[in-house]
Amino acid sequence: MIYWLALIIGGLTALVALWPRKKATQHNYLEEAEQALLISSIDEAQQAVDLKVLAEKSWLDKIMATLRNVEHQLGKGAQIKIALFSASLMCAGFLLNAKYIQVNPLKVMLIVTALGWVFGFFWLQKKQREGFERAFPDALNMLASAVSSGESLMHAIVYVGKTLQGDVGAEFKRMGERLQLGESPDKVFSKSCERFPYPAFYFFVITLRANMQRGGQLKEVIARLNRLMFDSRAIEKKKYALTAEARTSAKIVAAIPFSVLFMLQFISPDNFNYLVYEEAGRPVLYYLIGSESLGLFIVWMLMRGAQK
Repeated sequence: MIYWLALIIGGLTALVALWPRKKATQHNYLEEAEQALLISSIDEAQQAVDLKVLAEKSWLDKIMATLRNVEHQLGKGAQIKIALFSASLMCAGFLLNAKYIQVNPLKVMLIVTALGWVFGFFWLQKKQREGFERAFPDALNMLASAVSSGESLMHAIVYVGKTLQGDVGAEFKRMGERLQLGESPDKVFSKSCERFPYPAFYFFVITLRANMQRGGQLKEVIARLNRLMFDSRAIEKKKYALTAEARTSAKIVAAIPFSVLFMLQFISPDNFNYLVYEEAGRPVLYYLIGSESLGLFIVWMLMRGAQK
């Protein structure tokens, strides 16, 4: 009775938390501008930027771009690293099943491998974004200084690529080399946006393309963009500082049941065997995992809604 009552209460809680609310209208500048322009090339409409190149891509193009980006993030021997990581996950799934779950090992291995891939993917994306946010303001300062000293935009990009270390410096170097070889700026910037699909880099690309097409005060625009990124990082750090206590409390509360379950096999082996290995105790274990997952999902949805 208590089991079904807890399930009903948990379901009602999830329904209330995930009930659709009226959201403020959000505008995507790139998509709206492209719908208004409806152009096929820059030269036909004499626009500074072909927004269609940046805003509209098919799902297949996005998937292929993501795969290329992941391969670039892994560096040399990406296929070997993926194979070793997958083999480690399958071994971990096999040991987990042999020690605790004791069901079909193939299913457990596949689930653990899939979860490991998802976790690894998001970890790579987070690592790349953090590196970008650290290095991109320095790149903007160096580019603005080079332009102020009388260098052309193309040579300024090459200078940043040769001077700045890391992924951002390497991307600027590739951009400069491709531009020097005569490749179309739209193609060069489109490939760079696949590498760094962030709003700050998108607006930076738009600024560069507009300056190359029609000129303008590039230094002032870059300085304002740099200032905007600085303010955004300050707000982000302040948000994390204000929510640190709540996030830590949620992690501790979520870890307590699994910690108790782990300690139970040493403190009370009979109860542990009842929960893990016997059919009568399995529903309790499944409820523990399901309720914890549901609670973490609700907390994640609330945090995600607060960030928008």
